[in-house]
Amino acid sequence: MAQSAAILGPWGLFLVAFGDSAFIPIPQGVDFLLIAQAIAVPSMAYPAAALAVAGSLLGSFILYSMARRGGEVMLRKKASSKGVEKIRQQVDEYGALVLVLPTMLPVPLPMKLFVIGAGVFQMKRLHFLLAVGLARCVRYFGEAFIALRYGEQTTDILRDNIGVGLAASVLLIAMFFLIHRWSTARVSEG
Repeated sequence: MAQSAAILGPWGLFLVAFGDSAFIPIPQGVDFLLIAQAIAVPSMAYPAAALAVAGSLLGSFILYSMARRGGEVMLRKKASSKGVEKIRQQVDEYGALVLVLPTMLPVPLPMKLFVIGAGVFQMKRLHFLLAVGLARCVRYFGEAFIALRYGEQTTDILRDNIGVGLAASVLLIAMFFLIHRWSTARVSEG
């Protein structure tokens, strides 16, 4: 599938990102295809990243929408009762922030569980779209930037610095969480 998508250029990347987010996971498939396209045709790096974001956002939204209409069965097939309850608690407590880390990092995290959970537990559509869109923009535009800057060494650099990426992502989520808590407290105070 990835070879066929490579022939289509950035639009193939859109299709792979869509399929990865909506249907069949392709671990790091979008990432490697985006990096390869950015290195091969540097002038298309950012348009390719934009199409990857659009495909991923559309695919995720379809999965989320299906889950809103009765996805608890889907969720229970993929997670234990304890896991479902944990996702419910996280969605209730943190809202869309639960989507940011698994959507932003190019490591295999159970993103689909959180997307389905967001739908099942009726996360607001706008919050869902903003969280997934922001996280995918950071991930795919960041990868395009690194690919343009470092070329063939990009995959080695990303692999060697995954800890730094994880720490930066956790810090970003903590910042959003603190801002959310602070703004909620301010609204509660009147």
